[in-house]
Amino acid sequence: MLPLAGAAWWVGGALPWVLDGLGAQSPRDWPFDVATGSATDGYISLLPFTTARLGLLLTITLVAGGLAALAVLWVRPRGDRRLAASTLASLGVLLAAAYSIAQSAGATRQLGGDFDRDDRVLLGVLAVAVVGTVVGLALGLLVVLGGPVLRALAAAPLAVALGSWVNALVVALAGLDRAIGVLRWTAVVVGVAAGLVLAGLGLRPVRRLLAWVAVLLVVSVAAAGQTAFSYLAAYLRPRTGLPDGLRDHVLASRDVFVAAVRPENQAWGIHAVALAVGILGSLVLWRRQGGPSSTSAPTKSAPTGSTPAGEGPSAPEASTRHTPAPADDRHVDATIR
Repeated sequence: MLPLAGAAWWVGGALPWVLDGLGAQSPRDWPFDVATGSATDGYISLLPFTTARLGLLLTITLVAGGLAALAVLWVRPRGDRRLAASTLASLGVLLAAAYSIAQSAGATRQLGGDFDRDDRVLLGVLAVAVVGTVVGLALGLLVVLGGPVLRALAAAPLAVALGSWVNALVVALAGLDRAIGVLRWTAVVVGVAAGLVLAGLGLRPVRRLLAWVAVLLVVSVAAAGQTAFSYLAAYLRPRTGLPDGLRDHVLASRDVFVAAVRPENQAWGIHAVALAVGILGSLVLWRRQGGPSSTSAPTKSAPTGSTPAGEGPSAPEASTRHTPAPADDRHVDATIR
């Protein structure tokens, strides 16, 4: 369980960063690099530890923590073993995160630019990596160990982070220029993921509909927080008035968050996709569980051997095997009884 969780944290969570070359040159540029000899640009870092990629760092650590916790479901433990498996998964995440963060911070301190290797900047990036890892792991553990409502509320922010993770993956695979057309549709990933969360809640009892509203609210708040964080990260660069202007940037990002949660700025299309997927998924699960037939009372059968008044003896059931006997067999009565 421990190595599985560690591998899920880095290989799964950091996959967009891995495919993009780990901070050196992107694999899509390697043929050109080999031909021109320019492959020495950049340096290897297990995580994007620069302010220019701060949003990607938060997305990777959130998704990685959730994937590592969900690895517990892969081994399908039961009873108390699920708690033990979750403990081992948490330990695997912390070990993998500690090594990756230490390597990335060390590489950036030695080889990064003057701004990125400043102690104050490096400390801030380190805090984002640690907080993202811990929050992602906590949300994933709630999904694994919590009840239906708590599981759904914890999965909602992970669904929002998954949308950004898919964006980064598409860019890493195709390049920014080719991926622009696809990026317009990756928001559907958030709607589908949130819809699967709603489907897990189900439509019954009726009070579950309140949990549906709560999940959609969490999705909206998480998306607004993501927008505000991206706005703040855009100003954490050289020649933006840091560190004196940091307070102003934080206040401006707060205003962005408040504006993003207003109804007129909501991505209602994502909510519509989530509701459609949630309703359809709930109906499918309901049908698989037996539908209304599972709640109907069983029909009381007549006692064996009894015959209703006015009717002849009923025909034997097809599944009952009878031994035919010749008419002149003197043991026929014993055979029938």
